[in-house]
Amino acid sequence: MPTGLKMLLYLSLGLLPLGLIAVLASIESARENRAEHLEEFQARVQLKAQRIENAVARSMLMLRAASAASDPSDSPDLCSRTLQRLSRAEALPGRYALYSAGTLRCSTPGYSPPMYSAVRGESTRIELAPGGNALRFVVFEERGWIEGSGEFTREALARLTDLPGGRTNYDLILSGDGRSTKLRSGLQPGAMDRPVDVSASALGGRLQLRLLTSAAPVSAAELLIILLPVIMWIAAAAIGWVILDRLILKPLMGMQRAIAAYQPGDRHFALPQLRSPAREIGELGLAFTRVTQTVARHEAELEAGLERQTRLVREVHHRVKNNLQVVASLLNLHARGATSEDVAAAYASIQRRVDALSVVHRNHYAELEENRGVALKSLISELGANLRANAPKNAASMQIKLDVEPYYATQDVAVSVAFLVTEVVEFAMFCSAKTVAIALEGVDLATARLTIESEALRGEVRCDERLAERFDRIVTGLSRQLRSSLDRDSETGRYGINIAVVDKGDR
Repeated sequence: MPTGLKMLLYLSLGLLPLGLIAVLASIESARENRAEHLEEFQARVQLKAQRIENAVARSMLMLRAASAASDPSDSPDLCSRTLQRLSRAEALPGRYALYSAGTLRCSTPGYSPPMYSAVRGESTRIELAPGGNALRFVVFEERGWIEGSGEFTREALARLTDLPGGRTNYDLILSGDGRSTKLRSGLQPGAMDRPVDVSASALGGRLQLRLLTSAAPVSAAELLIILLPVIMWIAAAAIGWVILDRLILKPLMGMQRAIAAYQPGDRHFALPQLRSPAREIGELGLAFTRVTQTVARHEAELEAGLERQTRLVREVHHRVKNNLQVVASLLNLHARGATSEDVAAAYASIQRRVDALSVVHRNHYAELEENRGVALKSLISELGANLRANAPKNAASMQIKLDVEPYYATQDVAVSVAFLVTEVVEFAMFCSAKTVAIALEGVDLATARLTIESEALRGEVRCDERLAERFDRIVTGLSRQLRSSLDRDSETGRYGINIAVVDKGDR
């Protein structure tokens, strides 16, 4: 564990009891404050519900009194004046109607009371209008006839429940009998607020008044008390970090940068001057300096040995290539001095295989600097040119077409590919083929497919049986060396085989 993290852990454990005490006290205080806020909200919604209940009760009482004091024989004007006095007597403006024996006598201008049916035994009825735009109430006499009705609009109820000096960030909903109306829409919760939902019943439980608001879980003072242990912890950690930075971390960071900048092969390692009272840090820097010097000496020895080995390998390939070229030249001289065409053909066949092996070594020698393997494109191209140059007279006009992608392979695979191409092309020459098409294309990152096509490889072409039998044995053996199966298509005269590759070049 880093030293800075250790110090931070020690300081955190030391301040943990104080932090727990302060946090628990703050949480308890926040709970008490929240309970007080809930009580305050409950009291306010009950007061609002009480105001609605008082207004409705007064209005129904006034309707009974007006209905009892009026005479059915009175003129409509007298009934209307009675309703006007009733409206002026109420603090909450409403709309009313008076009845006589269930028949409408008069109503407040603009008020069209709905039809109410008389129900025996029912003295009052209170309900919300459909759509929630008004609160309706009806009073009945003992016989069940309606005496009067009235309603308070939603706007009037909103003014009635708007208590002065209170908060405005709340929604107020009045509901009953499956209907509801929103008296106020002012809830705008803050990012850290929590919802508060309180309700109170009114008018004997017929209506329910619900208040929705939000409140912060903790106040600014409570939040400061909660954060105080955190502030103390940060201050203590900062002081400890400054001390560690001056005495330990800053020298170590300088050493770390110097070590990170060090690369294998650097002959000199420059360690910065360490100004630290810690003697162990200085000794650590000196120890690393000695290690880098030892590593540099060993790397120099390894580089020298690798360079000698590379020169030796290059020399071996160069000498093998030269020896193979000498052998090819001797075979060419013997072929020219042969007494029969069969002997000359045998020498030429051997020479072609020696040339194939020489081409492999020459290409391997050329690729030793990058060490990516043998370039198959240049190998097959040079091999095709040599085969065309050393073709017998009956195959002097034969064409070799190449479509080879730039892949690289190991020397073992390159030798087998060179011999396979040589065998197939030579067989096509002896069978008087006109063309040989050689293609190499990728299959995946580690595999490429070598395809050779010629009319001499078709099933209907008849060549010397001994030559064909020997050819089959050789190409089968070469496919085994390549650890792959040789696909033969006698109808098109195509041979295909997958070979292992190590890289794909850009040329």
